[in-house]
Amino acid sequence: MKKLTHSAAARAAAFILCLLCGLTALLCAAGYFMTRIDRDRTLPEPDSVSVYQNGIRVLLNNALQEERYTGEYPELPSGYSYVATDTSTGKVLYDGRTKNAVPLGISFGYFSEGVGIDVQAYLEPKQTPGEELTLFRTSVGTLLRYQNAYLPVGIITAVLCLALLVFLMASMGKTPDGVKLRGIHRVPLDLFLAAALAAVAVPANFYFDLSEINLLYNPLWVWMMPVTLMALWIGFVVLLTLCTISARLRAGKWWRNSIIYIVCRFVYRAVRGFVRALPIAWKGILVYAVVALVNFFGMLLICLSGSFFQLLMLVALDIAGLYFVIRIMRQLKALQTAAQKLAAGDLTYTVDTEKMYPVLKEHGDDLNAVSVGMSRAVNERMKSERFKTELITNVSHDLKTPLTSIVSYVDLLKKEPTESEAAREYIEVLDRQSQKLKKLTTDLVDASKASSGVLPVNLEKIDLGELLRQSAGEYTEKFAAANITPVLNVPETETYVTADGRLLWRVLDNLLGNAVKYAQSGTRLYLELTPGETETVLTLKNISREPLNIPAEELMERFVRGDGSRHTDGSGLGLSIANSLMELMGGKLTLTLDGDLFKAALVFPQKTV
Repeated sequence: MKKLTHSAAARAAAFILCLLCGLTALLCAAGYFMTRIDRDRTLPEPDSVSVYQNGIRVLLNNALQEERYTGEYPELPSGYSYVATDTSTGKVLYDGRTKNAVPLGISFGYFSEGVGIDVQAYLEPKQTPGEELTLFRTSVGTLLRYQNAYLPVGIITAVLCLALLVFLMASMGKTPDGVKLRGIHRVPLDLFLAAALAAVAVPANFYFDLSEINLLYNPLWVWMMPVTLMALWIGFVVLLTLCTISARLRAGKWWRNSIIYIVCRFVYRAVRGFVRALPIAWKGILVYAVVALVNFFGMLLICLSGSFFQLLMLVALDIAGLYFVIRIMRQLKALQTAAQKLAAGDLTYTVDTEKMYPVLKEHGDDLNAVSVGMSRAVNERMKSERFKTELITNVSHDLKTPLTSIVSYVDLLKKEPTESEAAREYIEVLDRQSQKLKKLTTDLVDASKASSGVLPVNLEKIDLGELLRQSAGEYTEKFAAANITPVLNVPETETYVTADGRLLWRVLDNLLGNAVKYAQSGTRLYLELTPGETETVLTLKNISREPLNIPAEELMERFVRGDGSRHTDGSGLGLSIANSLMELMGGKLTLTLDGDLFKAALVFPQKTV
């Protein structure tokens, strides 16, 4: 069965057979009803056939048409007569029957010059029918000859037609590769239906020209041929329409392949594009204008008609508008909440945009996208920092054991008597480089702890001015060796900040150590403490010995140094450690580069004081 439903040849054969069976069933039904005999009447058989009586009705109608123009009632062909009566007065206007006349059961009424006339037809059994009806009676006799076959043949062919139609409906559009529309099934549906309607309507206009009147003057086959061709054509169009509708329904979304849908979609997209291009304020104005126009015309109709029902409709429309306004306000509130959550750092919060209106839905989707993007960026940053921290920690710990051994053995070598001057110089180099490596390892561990936030922080009230004086005093010899003159600008009054004394000393030690290493010899180092209402700032300024050819932000990255400083013993971790320690204490470290001027500022917010 599957092979048959997927076979184009099988569908074509079924289409032709279905069309022929349907035509045969239709002709048998027509023959059955045309040769139907009224058993309650004692008329001769040909005169009792419905199609024959219709022919007499046509002759009678032609005679009455002649009366309307001539004012005289003409006689019917031999064998038939009629009576015309005034319906209002009962007066007989014309009586052409004999005493043997038998009613045919054919009657109708019409108006002539404002007078209602009733007409009854009669059969004259003892008269020989005229020549006008001889051909007609012969055709009726031919129809009567096969009247017993019309019903069984019609039923059989109708059943076959129905079975073939079911097969066609079940197989349309099916192919071995699935359901696919090809050929005529790809024509827009409304265009196809319009063409099918025109193809049926044009031949149907000639139906009345092919009615029983032609049997009065032509043989039966002359009437049957055009009727059969017309029925065959109409059946072909109808069957083809049913087949294409079945195929489109099976393929799904049949409405998309129609000119009406294409036009409506184009208009909808054009209007939607226009509305979307409008600013949000103009969209609101447009909605208000539509509502105002509807209310205006509604009130106008109510004033003109005074209809209470129209008033109820207008009130219902306004209530619906209020409902939409409430929904919009709730959706705006949801968007506002989402924005507040996002601003507060809750990156897991998302707004439900499923039932939002398009304009607000776009905004909600944007907020969700921002939340997802920021969460992804934060996770990637945390992952990267965690990896760097773990790497530094592991490497530093792995270096400690062999480094401790190296330092210990270098100390032992220094204590051993050595005659060779070169050997003593080599030991000094080993000692200096091992101490440098030890400091680098310590800095790596400190940087890892500071950036990961695992260092214990003991915040307390500290006199920053006094700590700055002590730090500068600790570096007096180093300043003198580097030919740098410190200039302190510290208020006489006490300046307190809340910080960890141990960590703050480490920050100052790093900054002052950098000044000793990298400041231009013979210059001044300015140390200025500026208390304020909202924050306290400690500023260090010096002139760099080498050009500062790197952005200030990069100087606080790990292992970053200026090109001119690479020959010194710095590790590139000092500023990074200082920045991390300041963040742990709630402050911040900012760097400013202006030519050769290096400026570092330690900022302590007043809220931490």
